[in-house]
Amino acid sequence: MASDGPLSRVYRGRIGTPTTDDEVYGYWLFVVGIVLGVLGLALFYGSPSRSGLREFGYVFAAVGVVALFVGPTMRLPLSRTALFVSYTAALVCLAATLWFSLIYPAGWSGPEGNPAVTLYIGGLALAAVGAVVAPLLTGRAEAYERAQETAAEATAAAEQATETAAQSEVERAELAEELTASESAREDLSALVDATEAELDTAQAAIAAAMESKATFEMFEDKAGKYRWRLRHRNGNVIADSAQGYASRQKAMQGLRSVQTNAAGGAVVLLEDATEDDTVEDVPEVPAPESQATFELFEDAGGEFRWRLRHDNGNVLADGSEGYASKSNVRRALKGVRAYVPGAAYLRVDPVAFEVYADRAGRYRWRLLHKNGEILGDSGEGYETRAAARRAADEVRTLAPDATVGEGFEVYEDSGGEFRWRLTDDEGIVADSGEGYTERNKAVRAVERVQSYAADADLLTVGNAAFEIYEDNGGKWRWRLRHRNGQIMADGGQGFPKRSAAVESIERVKRHGPGAEQSE
Repeated sequence: MASDGPLSRVYRGRIGTPTTDDEVYGYWLFVVGIVLGVLGLALFYGSPSRSGLREFGYVFAAVGVVALFVGPTMRLPLSRTALFVSYTAALVCLAATLWFSLIYPAGWSGPEGNPAVTLYIGGLALAAVGAVVAPLLTGRAEAYERAQETAAEATAAAEQATETAAQSEVERAELAEELTASESAREDLSALVDATEAELDTAQAAIAAAMESKATFEMFEDKAGKYRWRLRHRNGNVIADSAQGYASRQKAMQGLRSVQTNAAGGAVVLLEDATEDDTVEDVPEVPAPESQATFELFEDAGGEFRWRLRHDNGNVLADGSEGYASKSNVRRALKGVRAYVPGAAYLRVDPVAFEVYADRAGRYRWRLLHKNGEILGDSGEGYETRAAARRAADEVRTLAPDATVGEGFEVYEDSGGEFRWRLTDDEGIVADSGEGYTERNKAVRAVERVQSYAADADLLTVGNAAFEIYEDNGGKWRWRLRHRNGQIMADGGQGFPKRSAAVESIERVKRHGPGAEQSE
């Protein structure tokens, strides 16, 4: 791959991406040859015979011709022998030009039979041999091998640079999330001092949501029909588990919440004489994070590039939700999936839910999402803290059921001729439609859906990405991986008869996705 010098940067910006330094230098040498040739001709025709300017005209023209020969030769994928012959020819021509400058004009009797001219012509002939004859004699194998090595090195360097950039972007996003979460946590803790008994549970939930973690609690049903939980790090390792089964999901959730509430301030006690409690039920074995699946990149019938995660048994575990125009785009999408799958939480959208998420600017927003993927409404603005966005969503849940079109909800036509709605209170706009509708009655129906669903919608917290579990129109359970910007990154590709089967499908993707190899 070409170096990043000033000549390479100009070449890359104006002409294209070079593969070698010789390609760049050959081009600029050719340009220099044109400039010197034009300058030499101008001096020749604009100066008196046997004058100093006429001498410079000869020299510039002679050097320009050499550059015009050697420049294109350097850009060709020739063997080292051919390039050596061309460089030798250039030195011979330069030596002849220097000889000419020493004998002109006193020792110059004309070009006929002059040894300097003869040497110069011999150099040009040698340059022609290097560009045309030498490759025919030495063959192209060496040149092809060098070109292939250069291409392989360039591809490897580009992939490494892309991977490093993606990893750096993920790390920067995580650092920004952690810094923002810490600031949000301090604000919420100060607010807790004045919180009433009725608001305590809500405040604790806000703090727990604000303290972004690199791990996710997973709730599941074991083979004996009992509910358990485990805390899984984004790298696939299980950090902790419930150690016992619960008779109902509610009791398992209570045990999980107790750990969330008490673990942060819990003291560490060393029990020297303690023995393992063998009365606790056996915890199911958690599969190792090694992958038994492969990411496949392929081109569909429409000419777009897609990916799918296929298990070694042939089953497709997940696939991309959209096609991409190039392989490089689908590779970047796949890297995002690898990065976000391990730490993505499970969110149930049934039939709607409020999602609270951080946008690219680090501000917190909410959106009201239907299980079919339609965004019914959003905050319309960003908030400094996650708790503030949650409070804004709670306000919509309170205001929307009693508001009507004309009393709280306003349906209007925007400057683009589309119809939108917004929900207002005494202080201003609380929520808006987030999108326009072609007809006013469609915007009104959207308002009616918000009125019907907002009060009972769950309030969910989204990190960088989250798995959404929902029931489709056919009564089957499906999942999709949605980025915090709203884009669907992956889906299960099929429906499942039970919600637990959809959860198991997600767990397989979490287990096999991060370490899966990639094939094309």
